[in-house]
Amino acid sequence: MSLTSSLTTALGALNASQGGIQVTNNNIANANTAGYTEEVVDLQTAAPVQDGTVQLGGGVALQGYTSVRDELLQMQLQQQTSSQGSADAQTNAMQQIEPLFTTSSDDIGTEMSTLFSSLSALATDPTDTASRQAVLSAGQGLASAFNTASNTLTSQQVGLNTQVTQDVGQVNRLTQQIAALNPQIVASHQTDPAENGGTLQDQQDQLIQQLSALTNVQVTQTNNGVTLATGNGTPLVVGSQSYSLQTSTSADGSTQVLDQSGDNITSSLQGGDLGGTIQVRDQTIPNILGQLDTLANQVGTAFNSAQTSGFGQSGNAGTDFFNLPANVSGSAASISLALTDPTQVAASSDGTPGSSGNLADFAAIQTTALPGGSTPTNTYANLVYQVGNLSATATAESSATAASILQINNQISSESGVSIDQETTNLIKYQQSYQAAAQVVNVVNGLFTATMNMMNPTTA
Repeated sequence: MSLTSSLTTALGALNASQGGIQVTNNNIANANTAGYTEEVVDLQTAAPVQDGTVQLGGGVALQGYTSVRDELLQMQLQQQTSSQGSADAQTNAMQQIEPLFTTSSDDIGTEMSTLFSSLSALATDPTDTASRQAVLSAGQGLASAFNTASNTLTSQQVGLNTQVTQDVGQVNRLTQQIAALNPQIVASHQTDPAENGGTLQDQQDQLIQQLSALTNVQVTQTNNGVTLATGNGTPLVVGSQSYSLQTSTSADGSTQVLDQSGDNITSSLQGGDLGGTIQVRDQTIPNILGQLDTLANQVGTAFNSAQTSGFGQSGNAGTDFFNLPANVSGSAASISLALTDPTQVAASSDGTPGSSGNLADFAAIQTTALPGGSTPTNTYANLVYQVGNLSATATAESSATAASILQINNQISSESGVSIDQETTNLIKYQQSYQAAAQVVNVVNGLFTATMNMMNPTTA
């Protein structure tokens, strides 16, 4: 091999070793940087050198730098992050709903029991004004408990509308940033084909991760950068272009999400905080409200039936116990006590003031199945169970996805994270390689000098 070829080979080794030292220093500097992906030098065998009839190795060539990332793990992390975002949104919402259905002094179950107890107490002395007033107070308490539960759930929906608007705003900000990075990443790859995005790709991965916490995202790698779409295929990012979601208010006052064309995609959005919020607002709460309305209407109807079958203390035929709307929907919000005077309680079965025969009809309500198939108490208990189960399920899913995310992050860290011990070893290796290559340069330089002196003795 000629001295020139030897020098070229040594210089290639110097360049490769220097690149290794630089990337190792960068890895060490970013060891604690969130989202940073370890970089490695891309070294390849240089083209062989032809020396006469002999072909010799050309040494090493530095091709560039490559970030160590596992796209499959990244995809799994995004999916789990989306699931956790949804579970957390549902957990937070249910934690506010659940107290409405826990035993307290004024919850529906307690007020219902108080009403039945007051009617039982009235049976001992149907003429006692205080006992009659207790029945009215208990009836008002039950109506108020239904009103409070319904109004609180409706207020929850209004609050979730605000959360939907905030989530859509965050989605739009993130997609704009992701789209802005696409041409930069493409340009860096065109400048250095061996470079796969590096720091820019790390930034984009972090942004996509944040986006996944808001909604389920489909990620596709293209020649123009990453392409993103919602779970139903609505485009969010294509190349350098981001497509903003919009919000509008429907006739019922709920915030709806529209795509860039104005089409309503609310019902198709799943995953992330946005999907979880919409699920609670549009499915969970309406289901609970529907059951509350049915219970309020059926209990109210049963009390009205018992009340109108008897007579008040003055001997007048009983009138409705509760005011109810014409339709079942809205019953819990609008049910109210219809009686205004203790004497109106229809305890009598024959119109005589001391009769308590009709109170048996009131008492029977407690143990008689409603049209839904269960007694009032059991129907309410089942609703309480459903609410508790929804809350427990959301909490369990949040914990499970958190554990899965931790496991995936540990895998990513083991493959793509920076190990100080490993980087220290690499630094020593590249330093030694650099020193060895520098020594070859010195030797070749000495041989050049000696050769020149031999060709020109007068300079010796």
